[in-house]
Amino acid sequence: MNTLTTEALLDYCDSDDYALQTEALIQLVDAEVYEAVPKILRLLKSADELIRSHAAEALGYLGIEEVETVGSALIPLLNDPEELVRSEAVEALGSLGYSPAVVPIEYILRHDPSALVRASAAETLGYLEEPSAIETLELSLLDVDEDKAVRGYAANSIGLLGTPQLLPKLEEYLKLELPLSVKAELLGARYWLGAKEDIEKLLTLLDNADEHLATIILNILTDLTEREEQPTLAKDAPDLERVLRSIANRFPFTGNQPEKILALAH
Repeated sequence: MNTLTTEALLDYCDSDDYALQTEALIQLVDAEVYEAVPKILRLLKSADELIRSHAAEALGYLGIEEVETVGSALIPLLNDPEELVRSEAVEALGSLGYSPAVVPIEYILRHDPSALVRASAAETLGYLEEPSAIETLELSLLDVDEDKAVRGYAANSIGLLGTPQLLPKLEEYLKLELPLSVKAELLGARYWLGAKEDIEKLLTLLDNADEHLATIILNILTDLTEREEQPTLAKDAPDLERVLRSIANRFPFTGNQPEKILALAH
């Protein structure tokens, strides 16, 4: 892809050519062209679903200087007929920290027909920093008919929004017949809220995991280490290095992720 001038990219946004608009949206984000926001806002009403989704995604990055304007423009996309557009709109609202979106996103979590969109909603509620959403997240976590990924994101977000007072309730949830992927997310949430002993339980799951579960747990560990300003994971989990090196040998597809976790944890 050729790097174009800002002027050319802004002109591409006004084009009727979807390919040019897509290229413009990608490059404008890469170049951090915040002045492009007014033109991108107009693309939210494009007849093409991919342009609407790309525009929503771009605004999640570039709209940070105009949160109120961009956030209110994204809200209507929560009712878009295309699931990809709804998902990108939800995630963009989370990236912007647009707090008026909490209630409509809670509704989406419980009622949207798409598991992809509900997963985006469950994840985004954790970023919007509104503890009142915990009750809705718990409903999705405990919904046996819900998609496992949605339940996992709900558990993670509960950890982000909760306080240590929530630990006994989360411990009770761990006793339920939950998918292992959801239990892993609950253990990560409890560890983040102060139950340091649960990191060893999470590593035990990892030590016995198949490829799919191993991927989920490695992502949990990566997330935990990236959140901590003062790393304590290695101290809390003496077996961390052994388990991660074992996983790296068993599942080469993990690449350098185990090494990255070890580096961040120390």
